[in-house]
Amino acid sequence: MQSKRIVITDVGTISSLGTGFESLNEAMTRTPQKSTVKDYDFHQLENDIECYSIKDYDPVQILGKKGLRNKDFSTKILLGTIQTGFEEILSNTDEYNKPGISIGTAFGSIQSIGDFLSDSIISGVNSVNPQLFANTVINSPTGNANIRFNSKNLSSTIASGFNAGIDSLIYSYNYLRKNYIQNIIAGGLEEISYYALLGLLRSGMLSNSGDPRPFAADANGVIMGEACALFLMESEESARERGANIIAEIAGTASSFDPQTAQNGKSDGESGAFAIKTALEEAEIDADAIDFIASGANGNPKCDKFEAAAIKKVMDTKTPVTAYKMFTGECYGASGAMNVACALSDLKNKKISGKAKPYQTIDDIPLVFEPQYKESTYALVTSFSCEGNCSVVILKNVN
Repeated sequence: MQSKRIVITDVGTISSLGTGFESLNEAMTRTPQKSTVKDYDFHQLENDIECYSIKDYDPVQILGKKGLRNKDFSTKILLGTIQTGFEEILSNTDEYNKPGISIGTAFGSIQSIGDFLSDSIISGVNSVNPQLFANTVINSPTGNANIRFNSKNLSSTIASGFNAGIDSLIYSYNYLRKNYIQNIIAGGLEEISYYALLGLLRSGMLSNSGDPRPFAADANGVIMGEACALFLMESEESARERGANIIAEIAGTASSFDPQTAQNGKSDGESGAFAIKTALEEAEIDADAIDFIASGANGNPKCDKFEAAAIKKVMDTKTPVTAYKMFTGECYGASGAMNVACALSDLKNKKISGKAKPYQTIDDIPLVFEPQYKESTYALVTSFSCEGNCSVVILKNVN
């Protein structure tokens, strides 16, 4: 029996690049605009920290006031992304056939978790609003989405750190191929928070120059971002039966783990190369069929060297490599999904995006600094983390 072909039929995004999938193409022609954060309700950072934050998003305008009073920002981002990206199928499908929901996140509503505890310490446990406790579990945004959109078929939260967003797609891909469900809204979510920023700051991962340069030989760290990127995934048969517009096919996926990276931050790239090779085998294509690589590079020297080594072991040295985190920042659990959305945008608009002054790259990785205009069939999307997790998705453009 032939395996099911899994396709993407709709996309929803909210990020520093704007609201909606259609906003990505134009936004990636502009120089990325950073903002700064410092003060939070219960804590303040010592200095302003640059980041790529979501701007001009009004959840009340999209969702209405009802039911939002005790929802935190992370949940509101997710609800807004679902509302703007998938309103048609959610409105026109009965409760038994609504899409399941699978969300990848590293921290979930970590700002709410930390603030709930901080409030109890500062104000006393009797002063804490008990209705806010629901925001302190990592699957709170997903559960709230299930409730609001009456989705009863699947409620899944994938928490695998940096790779959570892309791992949610891989999980959903396998779930659909097993015919457990008809369709799934899957992707990644992450907010900028005091607690995540403090962790990155103390671990030395944040850029001290405010200039994130993926794959740079002299890179000095990342800039944090926030985003939600979601995809309506279903079998090709299901999409054609309901007359849906197929955006792309997920042709292959793979995951692996690199113990060397996890233990000492050093790697020969073999585990990452294994993930790429496995995805290529599943897609039944050779490495030279890949038109461009949507890398997970973010300016963290250890992660970028790990990924560069993996790419060099498998891919043609002339295959263009882009790093969308130069536009979005490091969105942690949302980054893998956000990279998929940006890659889909480039596939549909016949280009490979880039926007940076040229610099020397690790292992002479052929990074795209200015847009290249070309028609592409296959894009390889990677997500390699400093914890050693390696996740890969291959997208096939459907014309």
